[in-house]
Amino acid sequence: MLDEAARMTEMLVDNSAALSRLGLLIETVTASVAAISTAPSVIDALPDILTTLARVVRIDRVVMVETLSRSDGLYSHSRLFSWSASEGVHAPARAEALIPESDIAALQEWTLPLTRGQPVVTIRSSAPDAVQRLLSELGVLTSLMVPIMVEGRHWGRIGFDDCDSEHDWADDDIKLMTMLAQVIGAAITRERFRRQAQQREQLLQAVTNCAAQIGTAPDLRQAITRSLSIVAQAVAVDRILLMECFAGGADDGVPRTLLRNFWHAPETPLRLAQIAQTTALAPDADVAAWMAPLQRGVAVEGQLASAQGGVKELFSRLQARSVLLVPIMVDAHYWGHIGLDVCRHERVWSGAEVDVLRILADLIGTAITRERYLAELARADTIIQSSPTILYRLRGEPSLPMIYVSKNIARLGHDAAQLLGTPTLYRDLIHPEDREIVRVAMEQLLQRSAPASSVEFRMLTSDGDVRWFENCYTPVRDEAQRLVEIEGILIDISERKAAEVRIAQLARTDVLTGLANRMTFSDQLHQAFASAQRGSRPFAVLYLDLDRFKEVNDTLGHHAGDRLLQEVSRRLRDVTREIDLVARLGGDEFAIVQLGVSDSAAAGTLAEKLIEIVSAPYAIEGNDLRIGVSIGISMYAADVGSPDALLMQADQALYRAKHAGRGQYRFHSDEIDLEVREHMMLAEDLRSALARHELEMRYQPQVELASGKIVGMEALLRWNHPTRGLLLPEDFLPIAEKYGIMQQLGRWAMDTACRQMSLWRAAGMQVPVVAINVALAQIKMGREFVRDVIDSIARWGLKAGDIELDVTELVLARSTLAQSNVLDQLRRMGVGIAIDDFGAQYSSLDYLRSYRVNRLKIARGMIAAADAEPGGVAMVRAILSLAGELGIAVVAEGVETDTQRKLLVQASSHAQGQGFFYSRAVPADDTMPMLRAGVVRPDDPRIDRSLIDDPAAGVADTSKRDDSGASAVVGVKRAAAS
Repeated sequence: MLDEAARMTEMLVDNSAALSRLGLLIETVTASVAAISTAPSVIDALPDILTTLARVVRIDRVVMVETLSRSDGLYSHSRLFSWSASEGVHAPARAEALIPESDIAALQEWTLPLTRGQPVVTIRSSAPDAVQRLLSELGVLTSLMVPIMVEGRHWGRIGFDDCDSEHDWADDDIKLMTMLAQVIGAAITRERFRRQAQQREQLLQAVTNCAAQIGTAPDLRQAITRSLSIVAQAVAVDRILLMECFAGGADDGVPRTLLRNFWHAPETPLRLAQIAQTTALAPDADVAAWMAPLQRGVAVEGQLASAQGGVKELFSRLQARSVLLVPIMVDAHYWGHIGLDVCRHERVWSGAEVDVLRILADLIGTAITRERYLAELARADTIIQSSPTILYRLRGEPSLPMIYVSKNIARLGHDAAQLLGTPTLYRDLIHPEDREIVRVAMEQLLQRSAPASSVEFRMLTSDGDVRWFENCYTPVRDEAQRLVEIEGILIDISERKAAEVRIAQLARTDVLTGLANRMTFSDQLHQAFASAQRGSRPFAVLYLDLDRFKEVNDTLGHHAGDRLLQEVSRRLRDVTREIDLVARLGGDEFAIVQLGVSDSAAAGTLAEKLIEIVSAPYAIEGNDLRIGVSIGISMYAADVGSPDALLMQADQALYRAKHAGRGQYRFHSDEIDLEVREHMMLAEDLRSALARHELEMRYQPQVELASGKIVGMEALLRWNHPTRGLLLPEDFLPIAEKYGIMQQLGRWAMDTACRQMSLWRAAGMQVPVVAINVALAQIKMGREFVRDVIDSIARWGLKAGDIELDVTELVLARSTLAQSNVLDQLRRMGVGIAIDDFGAQYSSLDYLRSYRVNRLKIARGMIAAADAEPGGVAMVRAILSLAGELGIAVVAEGVETDTQRKLLVQASSHAQGQGFFYSRAVPADDTMPMLRAGVVRPDDPRIDRSLIDDPAAGVADTSKRDDSGASAVVGVKRAAAS
């Protein structure tokens, strides 16, 4: 007995130490996640984080590497960080050099799970030969590698090496390390998106500057050269070439290209000889096929690693790793292209970058078109008359009558003779909103010192369309400096203006969906906030996050995900008003500014519509897809400090909506901050509660109502908090679910209940079954939960039928089919299954068929209504009758009066029950008297009356009415679906 006690003590000490270490690891990972979330650069923050983590898990070395693609199709690795516990365990700087060529395939198979987002645990002695050789070279006995995934692709890994001993890693440790790697991947993704947005903004600004230079510079060649320099540096390329293409000559018919403008980085050679060789020779068939889309105005790109044949040779000759060609179209025909070369690394161009560069190509094409026409105008009047550039002359009188206009004014649908017949009629061709600007500009020329100038304005065509023109005019004066005439050129700049509008639109809209982007949303939010402060009607902010979108992306790919986002955006626009702003903030997050909202009812109504329309099925690429949306809502109030604070409130409300089960909406409240702080403090206490032996299991008898015979005991959890006193499950189990402590509590509660059952049996107490409540978090553990149940039963020498697992309808409804198989496995092993709180939520009879339950526990509320509401008894009788026909035992929860007991006995002589009428939940030692008696009768002198009607206990236990048979132990009942 002493040896057994010693072993039990040692086991408890080991368990406590393990839990304490796990708690420290959880705290360290939690702090690491917080540090990563707030760090300006995740790569810079990782050394300190990984060093601290390495000391907590007590390993000898940590190495973080990034996986890089090579031009030969293989992969290399770049070490970003390494840490060693001592000088003797440093990893070689180039570990790849230690790998024999014959081992490469085996090592790739060893690390293959990392590319799928799965961790790899390796013990050297049991590893394949190739892996053993590499680990021996590195001095590693035990290795854990967790993958870092960025945008769904393998980006790199973190390796934790033990150089002193071989051991297996605990599942909880692996999950925590994998979760941390996922957070790191998300942070890298976030930084990448932020960097791409910054690059896009820089590129848009660069193209805007180019548009101004190309549109106004007297020397187009110099302007284009300066523009190429600006754009090249904005997009970070090494070389940029402007090539003009000519049709084949009469001698050989082979098309040729000519280098017109170029720019290259100081450290990158232009390689003019290679370019000249390429332009002088007939194009390779592979190159011609690759460049063919340019003829249709479609950009093409290529990378050295994936190029084939002549294209690969061309890239090698120019020493370019990645190439993008953007066509320049002049008069709807292919004129040439802009070539952007990246020589130091391979690059994949985004659609947004290509679209902006297309605008630059259009600007150059328009400028080349304009220059061509100006040159033609200078050579011949006939050419001038057919050009889109309109010439005119005005007489130098105050009314500035028109005395000449080129015949190509007919392009706008106007007759030159009619304009000359009514010399001031031309003013009516100017857009009404621009007439005053033009009048003031032209009248300035009446002053003696006025120089040549220009003005941009809109002109009306004969059919009412609007075209933009640049009016370049020069005064002609006599010897006395009197104005004789004004000679002018009207240049159609409609394409340039359209390009400027497109640039502005790209800067303020989301490229994929066409919705407003984050910048536009922020501007509109600030405007609405300022207007509300000045007395305008209030507004609401709705923060939306799509549910299950990642599953679509991971399963069907990013193309299907993009199509789905576009369809969601269309539905959001359809259900909102024109005055409301709908924006995509990034990823699968959207936001809406709902204007003119005086109360929360309107915002709630809109949220319900959004949930309904987004949750409807989608037909994407032949697939019937279903997703959902969770929404957080914040209402404008005078005491909100800033627009950003209002958005943060909506984000917090969104978190509450997701925590409540997704597919819902929640409003923000002032108590959220306090609630969060309270939860965090309670979670910290709960992590160490097991080690401090603060948790306690209490037991409530389940009796045959007709005889009082004990037919089972239900185990109910309590927490003796050092400062808050006795806490009921509703006070702390939702916190355990939220902060990932539920599995630890579940294992403890399962083992404690089984241990007590074993002690009762050893003491000769005939307890038929002990009921243990199960939470959704435990069912989601799958096989691990089944193993926990089997281990506890075996450890305490019980049979499977000695325990019963109580699961609420809400938990069953929110567990997937695969997870529900867990209960079926346990039932086939002989473990009892009971549906708890039946009637409190769904009352679905399908659960009785699907899970073949042993017992049905009627919810306390239905028992209370049996003698208080019309029809209440009929409902209870119906359940008892149906269960009897199916051969299912029924336990009535919350039996508190003799009247209720009699009603149940009249309905069924086999009815069972539990509640305050018989006993509250009591410590294990206090169960012995009633168990020896074998029956519980409230008037039985052998039963301690304090177990039934102790006033103090009643106050403590009825605050949540948990001891009347509500959930507690292994999981949550009402909060289990969190």
